[in-house]
Formats: sequence, C-alpha cells, structure tokens
Amino acid sequence: MKSLTKTRSKAGFSLVEVTLAVAIAALAIITLLGLLPQGLEMARKTALMVNDSNILEQITHDLENAAFDQLPTQTLKKYYNDQAREVQQDATDLAFVVEIEPQQVVALPKAEKTQPYMKRVIIRIAASSSPGFVFTPLSSNTGAPYVTFNHLIAKTR
Repeated sequence: MKSLTKTRSKAGFSLVEVTLAVAIAALAIITLLGLLPQGLEMARKTALMVNDSNILEQITHDLENAAFDQLPTQTLKKYYNDQAREVQQDATDLAFVVEIEPQQVVALPKAEKTQPYMKRVIIRIAASSSPGFVFTPLSSNTGAPYVTFNHLIAKTR
C-alpha cells in the first residue's frame, strides 16, 4: 500500500524570496522617482537656455546686418513665443519679453579713448508672458529674474 504522506513540490518561490524581490523592486522605483524632479528641472532649464540662445542669435543677426547709422538709438522691446519666434505685444502665445538697450559710447579696456566705430547693445531676456514686464535691477530683489547679454557691433562698411 502506498504511503499517504504528502510530498512537497519544489516548484515556485517561498514567501521570503517574494518579499525580498518586492523590497528590491520598491527600492529601485523609489530611487528613480526621486530623480524625476531633478530631471524635469534640468529639462526646463535647458529649454529656457535654448530659447534664450535662439532669441539672442536672431537679435544680434538683425543688428549686425543693419547699417551702422541705422542701429537703434532708443531702448526698445520685442516679444517672442515659446518657439523663439517674434510675435506682437498682444499675442496669446507670448512667452518672452526682450529689451534692447543701445549704448552710444563704447570704451574698451586699456583703450585711451572711446571707439567711434563700435556700439554696445545690452540685451535682456525675461521668460514672461506679461508684455508690461519691467526690467528692474536684480539687486533690488523686486523684479523677476532675467538674463543679460552684452554685444559689441563694429562698423564694417
């Protein structure tokens, strides 16, 4: 007569093995979720830098191709969307406000006199959808942050 004892099957995982596997997987998922905000912030900053670069390139290209005596003499504002394309002040997709401030007198370091064939242009770019954005000095801590670029334009013709 056959024995009525139960035989154990070795197929499958024990409760301890399943618990350890779940704990390892949870640790990996929590670590990856912790990196998500940093990755999103880095992507946002990179997109902002790319847009700033594209806007700056367009403005400097326009200024350098203009006749030297036709360069702006007054501060002016331009407006761009999130694709770095120029838009009107009242556009619904306004994303960047740019201030272009020409300076007529340029004195180079170690130069004895001003340079009559050079003009400096200060370009400020703010990521703002408000066409009335005011570029206040950042030291006052009342204005929103913006980036500032200096560009020299030389008379070549």
